[in-house]
Amino acid sequence: MSESASPLEEVSSRLNQIESVLMHLQHDVEQLNTAILHQNDVLDKLSRSMKLLDNRIGTLEEEDEGRDPLEEKPPHY
Repeated sequence: MSESASPLEEVSSRLNQIESVLMHLQHDVEQLNTAILHQNDVLDKLSRSMKLLDNRIGTLEEEDEGRDPLEEKPPHY
């Protein structure tokens, strides 16, 4: 600030700088919020996929418990 500027001009200039910084911060917060919402959607999809895979593995393990590989004949017999 120059010495010839009135106190009102100095306050107005500083207020303009603060408003500019605030606008940039609001934009950044909006971008971060959008990114977090997107990551939350991805996390939900991955969680559902993991539950499905866990259920399928559990089903396969239950089906597999019924047979004994030592009692089975090899395919060439």
